[in-house]
Amino acid sequence: MKDEEILQEIKKYFCIEEFVSKEVFEKYGESAWQFISPRLLHTMLIIRKEFKKSITINNWKWGGKFSQRGLRENTCRMVMNKNRLGKTYLSAHVLGCAVDFDIQGVDPMDVRIWLAGNPDKLPYKIRLENEMNGKQINWVHLDVYSNEKNPKVYLFNV
Repeated sequence: MKDEEILQEIKKYFCIEEFVSKEVFEKYGESAWQFISPRLLHTMLIIRKEFKKSITINNWKWGGKFSQRGLRENTCRMVMNKNRLGKTYLSAHVLGCAVDFDIQGVDPMDVRIWLAGNPDKLPYKIRLENEMNGKQINWVHLDVYSNEKNPKVYLFNV
């Protein structure tokens, strides 16, 4: 699919507010789509169509607590705390290449298992966080960073 086709199709399932914070939306509005990787959008489109269930990334627009599970701008607390350490910080979230999400009624581990078991359905290599500090995380982190050494679906721990 071409980028324009991906964007038109993803808008049937998601609005831009789900991918960006309130601050980004207030400044850029609908043009904030430009900051989200078409590879990420294409991958999320496939996941949404496969599972046929609601997916929650950010939900601040509807009074929810999530606002930094998609694009993380340079002024958000999470990014500023990392930058304060004086180290380069190029997370996939900062570059519009990652989302953290939940699928309604589906355990995050089951989502990771499905993704790992169906690499042929995915158009690009993906990376999935699996454990944090030795414990399974209770959301799905997916990014489209691509390392030639990694398999198509790469699980990593943080």
